[in-house]
Formats: sequence, structure tokens, C-alpha cells
Amino acid sequence: MTRNRTFVFSILTFSFLLILGFTAPGLYAQTGKISAKILDAKSGEPLFKASIQILETKQGALSKDNGIATIINVAPSEHYTVVAKYAGYEPFTIKGVKVQSDQTTKLEFKLSSKIQDTIVVAAEKLVDVTKVGIGDKLSNSDIIAIAGTKNISEVVAVTPGIVKDASNGGFSVHGSRGTDNSERINNIETTNIVNGGESISQKTTSKFAISELSIATGGLDASKGNTTGAEINATTRAGGSRFEFQLRYRTDVPAMFGSSSNGYKQMGSNDKTYELALGGPLTEDIKYFITAKGITQQFEDELANGTSFGVNGDVGLNVIDPAGNNLGQLPNAHYYSRGATANISFDLLGFHMAADAVLSSVNRQFTGWGSTYGDPAEIPAANSIDNLYTLTGNTSIGSSGILKLTAGYQAASDHIGKYDFAAGGGLFSMYKIYNAADNFSYDDNTHTITPGGDGIVDIYTPVSKQIADPHNPSNLLNLPGAGINPFTGRIEGGGIVYSTNNPYGLLNTFLTAGNVFGFTNQTRQQVQIEGQYNDQFGSHGILGGFETHFYNISNYDNLLPWDANPFRDSFTVKPLIAAVYLVDKMEFSDITFQPSLRFDIYNPGNNHVLVDPYNPIRYDTTVDANGKKTVTSVGNFSTAPVQTQLSPRLGITYSVSDKTLFNFSYGLYFKPPLFLSVLTNTGGNFSTALQRGNQIIGNGALKGESDEEIDVGFSTGLTETLKATINGVYKKMRNIAGLARITSSTLALGYSLYTDDQYGSYKGLEFTLEKRMLDNFSVKFNYTYSTSQGTSSSATENYIALINQSSTAENSVLPLQPFPLSFDRTHVAQLLFNLMFGKGEGPKIGGVAFLEHFILNTTTVFESGVPYTAYDVKGTQVGEYNGQREPSFLQTDATLTRNIPFSEIFGSGVGTSSLDIQLEVLNMFNRTEPIFVYSTTGQGDDDGVNPVYGGSTDFINDPTNADGQQLDALGMLKYNARWDLNKDGRVSVDEQTKAFNQQRSDRFARRTNYQIPRRFYLNFTLHF
Repeated sequence: MTRNRTFVFSILTFSFLLILGFTAPGLYAQTGKISAKILDAKSGEPLFKASIQILETKQGALSKDNGIATIINVAPSEHYTVVAKYAGYEPFTIKGVKVQSDQTTKLEFKLSSKIQDTIVVAAEKLVDVTKVGIGDKLSNSDIIAIAGTKNISEVVAVTPGIVKDASNGGFSVHGSRGTDNSERINNIETTNIVNGGESISQKTTSKFAISELSIATGGLDASKGNTTGAEINATTRAGGSRFEFQLRYRTDVPAMFGSSSNGYKQMGSNDKTYELALGGPLTEDIKYFITAKGITQQFEDELANGTSFGVNGDVGLNVIDPAGNNLGQLPNAHYYSRGATANISFDLLGFHMAADAVLSSVNRQFTGWGSTYGDPAEIPAANSIDNLYTLTGNTSIGSSGILKLTAGYQAASDHIGKYDFAAGGGLFSMYKIYNAADNFSYDDNTHTITPGGDGIVDIYTPVSKQIADPHNPSNLLNLPGAGINPFTGRIEGGGIVYSTNNPYGLLNTFLTAGNVFGFTNQTRQQVQIEGQYNDQFGSHGILGGFETHFYNISNYDNLLPWDANPFRDSFTVKPLIAAVYLVDKMEFSDITFQPSLRFDIYNPGNNHVLVDPYNPIRYDTTVDANGKKTVTSVGNFSTAPVQTQLSPRLGITYSVSDKTLFNFSYGLYFKPPLFLSVLTNTGGNFSTALQRGNQIIGNGALKGESDEEIDVGFSTGLTETLKATINGVYKKMRNIAGLARITSSTLALGYSLYTDDQYGSYKGLEFTLEKRMLDNFSVKFNYTYSTSQGTSSSATENYIALINQSSTAENSVLPLQPFPLSFDRTHVAQLLFNLMFGKGEGPKIGGVAFLEHFILNTTTVFESGVPYTAYDVKGTQVGEYNGQREPSFLQTDATLTRNIPFSEIFGSGVGTSSLDIQLEVLNMFNRTEPIFVYSTTGQGDDDGVNPVYGGSTDFINDPTNADGQQLDALGMLKYNARWDLNKDGRVSVDEQTKAFNQQRSDRFARRTNYQIPRRFYLNFTLHF
């Protein structure tokens, strides 16, 4: 299989390079087209063989006998200049032409024989009959104007039909899990095939770098696949015909931050962002565009990186612990990210070539209040890298056909674990994470080291500590895990919390020594090859093609590396995902009809399918030359089958008038399963994995999810600038991953197996009211009413319920009764408001337009609460599963920008150079309401636990340990002088109770279930 794959790849690569030598303009993954009608201005007659050309790309076409010229394969942009020419007529130029992917931009040229050039500015159509499907397409200016967003992920979040999915990460789109989307850059898949997570490139890529962000949430044609949610594709910018330069600096302003309703001030994270963009022509034929972005945070705020929405994370309120530590700015919580993009295009012997690179990396420390008082060297760090390289070429075939080939390569990795604390990390350096090696055996009794592994990773090896009992020196106390590891010189092994060495003097509350996490090492390589043929036959726009994804995945996790029988998982797999498709987009004057067909192929590339889940172990016997028999237990596996799906899709748009149209779409969609569900715990020593109870085992034959969706809606222009859109969505979701409990007479402990028998449904109504920029302001209002129901919100949601069932049943399965999924939000609304004043515009005082060059952008988001299940303090379920609702969320973010044109200061010689000074405000109205509540009380700062301290022994300042109860797990006195309030040499139970109450008070004062108070940021952006 490997040899065949290598051969196929070699042939495709050779073909690609060969065709690249005959390349033409327009080298982009998702493109649109321009349809221009060229007429005689006086008679209105169509002009035959008139020419049109896009000045920026040099793409062009000749008109047919009906006067229509069509340029296909046009990269998305909002700043094209198109010129029409005809012999005996003067040129006609239209500036500011906007092209969007998968849509047709229609222009009309009326050429005159008069001696004058005609130059007009294009007006975008309010309603576009060529748009099939639902979703959003945002240009660079659209993206930059959305307040409160710093990256692609946050821009996507304000799209109708999309909500954040805390259960799985990412976005739930029309009821699908957050792991079901296809997130791409330049059409190269970036989604993590192992766990479904989004690439770090979605957060590290500069907004300056994006030419178009296409968010297709429904009605996807057959060229879009590998998703049952949305296809989100960011197209990076190419260089233009003039030089551009932008430099931006952003920093938080903690002095202006707001306070929570309990009076504690929100702390800053020392958040700084640096961005650079430059591009233009090197020569007339060689153009480039480069961006770079860096972020540093001294105190990482989870919200800032998109992992939790509107809730205080470990960076939060100014709560001070008894030792004077600020719990709103925990130490060892650094975060650094970098992103860069580069595009270069050039003409060679009349042909065009282009290449793109998107480079991303993030390194951070994982910390929390619970580990703040331990050894800082035991706090794990993470390094993540995701680099994309794309080479695209196309060539003209016949009079209008375009053949395009794309080769993309992705190299991604995630490494989390123990690191060189002394070396640190920074904006220009990653953390030095140690190798997880088991090269030596350590004898804890004799304290000797011998070569050869013992199943425990060396740098995590726990070492016992022996001390003489102060009360009876002849009695040696053995303290497991409290000794010094010979490889690191620190206390290793599992975390030790049985100590009062913390500001509250409490036992079993805070980490004192040892590790809080093991390690994970994952690398992912992908080669993506695509071929497309695009042609225009009259009203038929034909698009046919294929895409293939060759993956090479290596995963090694060990969550208990200090244990000889750890939670260890490792696998290497080379799956193949491929598809062929055909789309026919028929565009007529009042209707667009788009049937399409897609055929998906998924080869898991693994041989870890359990032949019999109830007898997962096979015993192999071997006999050596001396006749000695050896019995080895191995997994009873077979090879995974290849999966296929044929997916018909249909989209129809019908125009009742030039301002009103109806749309309908139907489609089947397919998403291969995640390899976390396919191969978890099947690699490595499978027998050992089953010996540990309650393991979750991957299913090598897990089916891909298959969804069916119907979308119906209409759009209408209420005025020349105001448009309303309504879409209804219904989706059936099948073959969703879940768990089943497997027990039998040969499985004493049993295990949970990933299955594909979960299902769900989504019903939604999406309404959008949009006013274009006119009279200095624009408005966009989105509202979505929806219900998402199913039998499992995530693949492992039912794990606890399953392992608590009777172990006597051969196969315990939960009743498949749909309930509101954990990401179900009934009501979601967004209001985007933009106010802009140019030179001399706006209100005047004494003839002075005091608001000229000011821009105000606001984004208001409302989301009703997600479901949760109520429990009493004993852990017994109260009411229906997911029968309660968390509080709703409402927040307004704003940016106020003052543009300073340098021409008004230094004269016209500086051209269009300017400086933007911007004040950014998140949570402008300082809402500090609870967003999540405790399931026992329904409140954000009361867990319902009876606050009675359970300790019953005084902690005495007695180094002799006379009563034998005064030493902790490290051999230190439990006595903590800070809480000896009356200075009598002992911390009484009453004083311990006061410390306990103080700790609970500080915990709730941090408001981790509440909305983050107001924050201010200052931005400076230089434009040339």
C-alpha cells in the first residue's frame, strides 16, 4: 500500500509540475467569476468580441455575440479595476469591483465613441441570484470592521447558525459537534484529524492577511466536503500593483479595566500584539504579500485565546490570597504566539506562478490556582506548530476552460510535558520540552539505577523518601513519592497535596510537589492534492475535480508516566481521504440551478479492528529451537474496511424580481471519524491497557458521520440599501460517535468501546436584516432560533453513566432518547453597527466637522443559556437530563478609531499614508452576570456544599512529632505559623476552619462562572 501510494504521489507531483509550466493567472483555491455585458451606449446593441480585463491580474475575456464576456477563476477581492475596450470606442473603466468565491459578479459597460474615458465605481448588488447556499463571505474590510474580534475564529463566531461548543471545542454549526467542521486556509484542510480541533493558524494568522473569509453553513455544493458542519475557508491576500505597508501595535490598559459586581477589579494580562503587513510589485510581473503577527501575554487569559467565551479564567479578578499573591495574575502563565503568511506570484515567458505559506506556532504554560503553590518546574508547557505550504497552477484549455492543480503540505505537531524551566520561552523561542524516555530502571528499595526500561518514564520516576521518625528515630518513615528523582533533582511522580505548605495551611487542597500532568506528543503530516476543471458552456458553469489527503499521524500520550501501568496510548497511522465531484451551476436571468454529486472515499489505514469486542485478546504460542513454548497475549484485531459515500446535492435560487429571491438546497454530507475515537488505547501494549479498569478503547471500523440537510429561505431588498433574509434549516445527523459498555465473563474489569450509533437533529430559523453603508452608517442584525437534540453531545458524554451500570450485563447500552444537546442555544442574536465619517463629514460646530475621520464599530452578542443537568449535593440527578438552562449572555464590544491622514499634515506628497489611533473596549457596559452555575444550586457562586470543615486534629508546632500525626507527605510539619492566629504553638481545628472558610470565600470571589468585566486596549496602526 505504501509503495503504491508513493508511486501515485510521484505521478501526480510530476503532472502538477509539468502543468505549472503552462500556468495562467488566478491561482486560488476558491474563486468567483465576472460576467460583463458590453453594449453600444447609443443603440444599446451588444458588441461582439469586445474585450474586458482585470488590471490587477491581467485576466481577460472577449464578449460573445450577445455582448457577454465571462472571466472565470477570479480570486476573491474587493478592489478590482475592470476595463472594457472595443475598436472605435473609448475605454470604459469600473473601479472597486468586488468578487466573492462561488458567486458571479455582474457588470454592465456602455461604450461610447466620444473622445473621453468613462470611469465609474461598481455598486454591489443588494440581492445576488447567483448565490446558492447559506452562510457568509467577508472581505478584508468586513473582517477588520467587526469589533471585539482579533482572529479568524472570533470572526466566525458572529455568523448565523454558529455557536461555541464547550463540550468538544470549536463551533457547533446547525447542531453538529464542534469537531465536525472543515476549517481551511487557501483550501488546505487544517482541522486536526485526530481530535477534530481547529488549527492554531485560525488564531495566529493576522486579519491583515485575509482577502476573503468564506463561511458556508448550508447548501454546500459537491466541491466542499470532509464536513457535516460548516466549511470555513480563509483566502490569504496576494500582492497588488502598488506598494502597501501596515504596522500595528496593541496593548491592554489595565488602569481602565472594570470591576465585578463584588467589587474586585479585573486584572490585565500584559497582553501585547505586534502585526506587520507589506506587499506590492517587485517588478511589473513579480508581486508579493507578507504578514507577521506576534502575541505575548504574561498572565494568560483563556478568553483572549478563544477557549472560553466571556468567562473569567485563571487570569481574572484582583483577589489576594493570605500570602499576598494576586489570584487574578497567577505566575508561570505565559503565552506566546506567532503567525506569518507569504505569497509570491510572478510571470515567466507569459505564464504565471504562485506559492503561499502560512506559518503558525504557539507556546504556553499550563497553570492554575491549584498548582500555584507547588514546584513551578512541574507546571507543564506546550509547544504547538502548524505550517502550511501551497503551490497552485492552472492553464487555459480551449476558449474558456481552466485546469487547475493544487499541491499542499501541512506539518503540525503538539508537544505537552515537562520542560526546562530555567530556559523559559518567549516570542522568539519555544519551550524546551524534555524527551519522554524510559532508558533506565530505578530500584526504590536500594536506590540504584540500572540500564533498561521499567515501564516508568525516567524524568517522572517517583522516589520514596526515608526519614527517621522524630518521636522514635529507630523507626524509619517511608514517604512514597517524596524523594528526589536522580535524573531531574526534583520531587517527581504524581502530585502531592497532603501538605499544609500553602497560604491557607490546608491539607489535600493545593499541590505541593510532584506533577499535575504527564505528556502528549503528536505529529501530523498531510499532503493534499487537488485537481479541478472549470469551464463555461453558455449558461452552464461546469466544475469537476478531485481532492486527496494523504496523512501520516503519530500519537504518543502518557497521562501517568510515573506509573508502571499508565494511561498510555500510542499509534502511528497513514489514512487516506479522497473524493471526486461534479458541479453544474446553471445561471439564467432569474434562476440559478445547481445540481452536484460527490463521491467520498475513506481508508482508515489501520489494522486495529476488534474481531470480537467480548474477546478482545488473542493468545499466540511460539516454540523455540529447544521446544520451549511461549504464550503471548495480543489484540485480536483485523484490518479496517474502506468506507465510501455517494452524496447528491442540489441548490436552487429563483428571482421573483431584481430585489427578491427564493432559495432551496438539499444535501448529504460525510465526515470521517476522528482518530481519537478510532485508535485510542489500541496501540502499544493492548493487554496492559485492558488491565486498567474503565478504559475507553478505539473502534478501528468506526463509521463516518452521515448527515442530511434541507435549507429553504428567501431574500428581499426592502429599500435600495436595506435587505432582509430568512432561512429555515432542518438537519438529520446519523452515525455519530458515542460509547458502549463491554463486559463478559473473560473481562473482569470491562471497558468502553467507541460506537457510531448516536444520532440527533437540528431545526433552525435564521433571520438577517442588513443595511449597507449609506449616510455614514451600516447595520447588520442576525437572529437565530434553533433546537439541537440528540443522544450524545460528545463521544464520551455518557462515560460515567455507562461505568456506573450493572457489570453483570453483557453489553450495557444507554437508552437512545434525544435530549437538548449541551451546545443547544435557543436564541442567538448579533448586532453589528458601523459609523464612519470621512473628510469634512459629520456634525459641525462653527463650520468644523469635529468627527471627521472617526470610525465607530460595535458588536453586540446575545446568547440564551445552554442546558445542564441538575443534581443534589449527594450527586443524585434531579429532573430531566439537560433539563435546566444556564443564564444567558449579553455583551457589547466597541472600537473607536481616529484616522489621521498624513497628507493633511505634510501635504499631498505623502500620498494616502495615515495613522489609526484606536481605543478598543470589550464588554463596554461592564456586564458581570453569571454565565454558568453550579448544578446543585443554580447559582454562580454557591456550590451547595455544606461549608463545614472536616478536620478534627490540631496542627502542633512539635518537631518531635510526639503524637505521630504532625508530619505531612513530605515529612514536614503540618503546623503553618500563618494560621496560628493566637500564637499558642498550634493551629487548632477552629483556626483551620477559619482558613477553610477564607479559601472558600476567595474561591467564590474569583467569579470564575461570571462574565469578565470591562477591558480596554489601545491600538496604533500605521498605513503606507
